[in-house]
Amino acid sequence: MIETNSTCLDVYDDCWLLPIEVDTLAKLKINNSSTNTETGEVAFSATLDPSSLKQFVKKTDIIIGRDGLVVYPQSLYLVSKLRGEGKVKDTGSIAKGLLAFTRFLDSTCVEQEDEDGNIIPPEYLSYKSLTKYEEEGAPWRFAEFLLANCNNIEGANGDEAFSLSTARSYMSAVMGFYKWMQKYGYIKNNDQHVLTHYTTGKVHQELNQHDMLAHTKSDSERTYETSNIMKMFPKKNNTPTYKKLKPMHPEHRALFNKHVSSLPKATALIFRLCDEAGLRIDEATHFPANEIGKADYSNLDVVPIQITHTKFSKPRSIHIPIELYEELEIYKECHARLKSLDKRNELVQAGDILDAVDYLFISNKGTQYSNKTLETHFSNLRKQIREVDSSWYYRIHDLRSTFATHWLWQESKTRTVDYDYLMDELAELMGHASSSTTEKYIKFMNKMDDQIRAARAKNRKINGGWV
Repeated sequence: MIETNSTCLDVYDDCWLLPIEVDTLAKLKINNSSTNTETGEVAFSATLDPSSLKQFVKKTDIIIGRDGLVVYPQSLYLVSKLRGEGKVKDTGSIAKGLLAFTRFLDSTCVEQEDEDGNIIPPEYLSYKSLTKYEEEGAPWRFAEFLLANCNNIEGANGDEAFSLSTARSYMSAVMGFYKWMQKYGYIKNNDQHVLTHYTTGKVHQELNQHDMLAHTKSDSERTYETSNIMKMFPKKNNTPTYKKLKPMHPEHRALFNKHVSSLPKATALIFRLCDEAGLRIDEATHFPANEIGKADYSNLDVVPIQITHTKFSKPRSIHIPIELYEELEIYKECHARLKSLDKRNELVQAGDILDAVDYLFISNKGTQYSNKTLETHFSNLRKQIREVDSSWYYRIHDLRSTFATHWLWQESKTRTVDYDYLMDELAELMGHASSSTTEKYIKFMNKMDDQIRAARAKNRKINGGWV
């Protein structure tokens, strides 16, 4: 038996939680039956027979969709957590996690329009969206959404503000939901429908020498499993920062350069500025237009540009390859941008926009491009490239680390110097507030070189090059 605690139910343009009470010992009772004389079919009527034990009437939440209907099977899972194996006293945190997941899925089923009016087709993710690649499944995509919207993770740039502990709690709730669905057959569980892969580890448990029964506890190791999805959520001080970097290697960077041109021009140029000049996404969307076309740089390989809208509000000089700079010059004078600039000037004069700086990238609405729009475009780009190479999996902030590592490799080879020698120069280009931030790129490159040398030595040994 289910009773709602709300006296008035309003349907909002969003998914929401409805408090209910559930009689966890209620049983199905068959009241009577009737037989169709023509077909012989027997129809039964049934009701829920409530229990007399009030302590088994428990409270939980169920999820209501935009249409005012109960969302299944999320709501069924919440009710199931009140009794039986794995029951909990309070489903509050689980309900919040599944609500966030349901809203995320809902957001992918709507056709979106970016700031230039380009239509971004819906993906129609559902809880059943699983493939043979865990990175393409709805749970993995939700994990990326949570990480992009954490307020204490470097590189997060979403509109939400989850704490890391909340994000991890929400993801854990969703993983429990999927294990329950697999157990009861709501979703398939095979090689073509992969939730996530697991890594097995062992923890050594030291025996207490003062325990009188210590001699009976011979097994001092505990085995545990960690999913790849939950490993995405960092723990404090558990992983060196350089190990978290994921720059594109040359083959994957070539794929990026080939496919990025399929995006709207402004979006493609923003992503290329992050990749080829090391800009943060917010710095690229606020790129100053007055720095483009004011001098002839055709005799240079790279063009020095001064930017002022930075993470720490400290102006810095960046270097843009001449080929990209010339494309920025053409874009600055194109008809579409000049039309958008007129719209922006109208908004400034009307007082609707207080920031009157002439930025290079302006949508046809006269505003800057939002991070959410760029994330959606990058998601579509990633999906397009993965049709060619399924191992291509990067996020927007990986473009910046790609610039840093490729710059270090190129400059080190050209100047014949160690990476450490280039640290101060890289810090200036990247706009780092402290050298410790730049050090992670140096450590990454040194570690990569060590691995390459070890692999070459191993190959020589295999081929009989040395003993």
